Amino acid sequence: MADARDKALKVIEKNNVGVLSTIKDDKPAARYMTFFNEGFTLFTITDKRTSKVEDIKANPYAFILLCYEEGLLDKDYVEIQAKASITDKQELIEHLWSPYMNMIFDGKDDPNILIVKLEPEKVSLRGTKNTDVESIDLV
Repeated sequence: MADARDKALKVIEKNNVGVLSTIKDDKPAARYMTFFNEGFTLFTITDKRTSKVEDIKANPYAFILLCYEEGLLDKDYVEIQAKASITDKQELIEHLWSPYMNMIFDGKDDPNILIVKLEPEKVSLRGTKNTDVESIDLV
């Protein structure tokens, strides 16, 4: 049986759409995002004119929720508390780019593209059938 770390990584790798929550005016703000991962570090492409960018600049702490197949109530899910940073490094944009982004941006060189990098500080694996919370060792 896979350990909690392996299960959590499997959830992240299988389900790249999740909820990113930031803080705006001392209140949570959540939105669906597409994530790319390198281990437990997450990346998401966004438009620099969005409120989430302002939120992160004011308070870099974020919360991400990722889970298995939508609508199924007996699956594991992952909660990540992370510290967010923002970059416009073109090589990272190139690395993370996917064709559907052409519907949002004017290509990879669009000056409004930013990458949000989410460095995990705490990762938890949860299950809807099992009320136990498994903390993931990030070392």
